[in-house]
Amino acid sequence: MRNAKTVMSLLTAGTVMCSFAAEEAKPAAKPAEAPKPAAKPAEPEIWAKLPDVVAQIGDKKITKQEVLKTLLAQMPDGKIPPMLIGQLDNAAPGIIKGIVDQQLLEAAAEKAGFKPSKEQALKALKAQWEKAGKEDRERYSQMLQLQNKTIDQDHEEKASNPQIQKQIAMDEFIKGKVGEPAVTEAEARKYYDEHKKEFTTPADQPGTFRASHILIMADDKADDAAKKAALDQINAISAELKKDPAKFEALAREKSSCPSKENGGSLGAFSDKDMVPEFQKALEGLKEGEISAPVKTQFGYHIIRRDKLQGEKVESFDRLKEPLTGYLKQQKQMQAFMDYMAQLEKDNGVKFFVTMPELK
Repeated sequence: MRNAKTVMSLLTAGTVMCSFAAEEAKPAAKPAEAPKPAAKPAEPEIWAKLPDVVAQIGDKKITKQEVLKTLLAQMPDGKIPPMLIGQLDNAAPGIIKGIVDQQLLEAAAEKAGFKPSKEQALKALKAQWEKAGKEDRERYSQMLQLQNKTIDQDHEEKASNPQIQKQIAMDEFIKGKVGEPAVTEAEARKYYDEHKKEFTTPADQPGTFRASHILIMADDKADDAAKKAALDQINAISAELKKDPAKFEALAREKSSCPSKENGGSLGAFSDKDMVPEFQKALEGLKEGEISAPVKTQFGYHIIRRDKLQGEKVESFDRLKEPLTGYLKQQKQMQAFMDYMAQLEKDNGVKFFVTMPELK
C-alpha cells in the first residue's frame, strides 16, 4: 500500500519537505513578472538564474537571499551538504513556496489567537502518548530507560522547548482548519477493489523452492568444543521434531540462530543458486512437508523442511480495512490542507516570480 504523509507532518517538515515534493511536479502557468527591488543584493551563486525577488505577500517582498538564509538555518553547521547542491535549482520553487506558506500559516494562527505555550504542548504530547500503539510505547520507553528518563520527564523537557511549543500550536491550528474527515467502509472497499493488484502477491515462479530451517551456528573456525555443543543441540532438536513435527515453527523461533526465526524459520521462495550446495542437495531430496536430518554447511548445522510453493495471494479486505481507512483519511486531510493553503494564498494576494510546481 502506498505511503501517505499526514497533514501534520507537512507542517513539521517545513520548507525542506516542500523542496523535494517540487522535484517531480509539473510546471504550471507562466509566472508573473517580478518587481525590481530598490537595491540589488549579492546573488547566491547556486540560484543565479532566479530573480532577486522570488515572491510577494501583499506588499511584502520575499527575496531569494531571505529564502537562502532560512534554508541555511536548517542545515548542519549552516552549510548545504555537497550532495544537495545539484538539487537546489530544481528544489527552489518548493522551498520558496514552503517559506511563503509557513509565513501565511503563522500569521493566520496568530490572528486566530493561537499562541505557543508549555501547557498546550504538554497536553498535546500526553494525548499523543495515549494514542500511541502498545509496541511503540514499549519501544520508546526502553529508549528512555537507557537515558535514565521517565516518560513524564521526557514530556516536560519537550514541552519546555519553544520550537516544539510553536510546532504544536501550529498543529492545533491546522487541525481546526482541516478537521477530522470521515471515511466510510464503502469508500475503503471501493479503493480496495480499484487497487487490488497492489495487495496481490504473485505466485512463485516455476523452478523455485520454498523452505524453512533451524540453524545452530558453528562455522569452520569454531573450536572442537563449540562444534560438539552445536551438534548436540541440533541432534536434540531433531529428536524432538521426530516426536512432534508440528513444533517446527515454535522451535525455530526459540532455538534458531538465523534471522528467519522471526518467521518461524521460513526462508521464503528462492532459486537453486541461492543456497550453498549442501543445503540445496538436502532440500531437493525432501518431499513437501518433509523434515531433514541435521545438515552440515559452512554456517553450522541445519534442520530443513521443504515447504509448498505458493500460488497467487490476495490480501483480504477485512485485514486491510483499518490501514486503508487510515490512508484515505490522510488523503482527505492532505487535500483539505492544500485547499486551505490555496485559499490563504489567494486571500493574501500572494504572487510567485518563479514557476511554481503543480503538486500531483
